[in-house]
Amino acid sequence: MDIDKVLITKMMWTVLFLLGIFFMSVLTKTKVKQIQEEKQLAKSRYYTIKRLVSIFSVMLAIVLMIALWGINIKHLWVSITSVLAMIAVAFFAVWSLVGNILAGIIIFFTEPFKINDRIEILPENIKGKVIAINTFFTLIHDEEDNIINIPNSMVFQKFVKRLKRKKHHEPA
Repeated sequence: MDIDKVLITKMMWTVLFLLGIFFMSVLTKTKVKQIQEEKQLAKSRYYTIKRLVSIFSVMLAIVLMIALWGINIKHLWVSITSVLAMIAVAFFAVWSLVGNILAGIIIFFTEPFKINDRIEILPENIKGKVIAINTFFTLIHDEEDNIINIPNSMVFQKFVKRLKRKKHHEPA
C-alpha cells in the first residue's frame, strides 16, 4: 500500500512538473514572439530562440524526472557516456554536416549578411539575393531566377561580398 502511495505521489509530481515546464515554455515563447514583433527583429532570430527554449525545457524536464524518480546517476552516467561515444564515432561519418551546422550558427550570430541582402561568393562569382539562412544551406536567388543552395561551410570559408542595392533610375 505504501508503494502505491509513493508511486502515485511521484506520478502526480511528474505531471505537475511537466505541465509547469510546458506552460513556462509556452509563456516564454509567446513573450519572445511579442518582443520580435515589437522590435521588428528577423523571424530567424525568433525561431532560433524558440528552439533554444524548447531544448532547455526538455533538459530541465529530464533533470527534474531524474531527481524525482531517484534514478541512480552512476548507471545513468555509464549509459550516457556509452551513447556519447557512439555519437562521437558517428560524427566522423557526418563531419561535413556538422561543419555546415556550426558554420550556420556562426553566420547566424555574426551576420556577415542578412536575408534580402545581395551578396557575391568569391572566387566562384555566385551572385544573388539571400532568401534564407538554414541549418545546412544558405539559399540565394540569382539574377537568372534560379535558387542556389550553398553549403554554410562554403559560405563561411569563402570571401563574401555584400553588394549595394540596385537603384532604380526613372527617366527624366
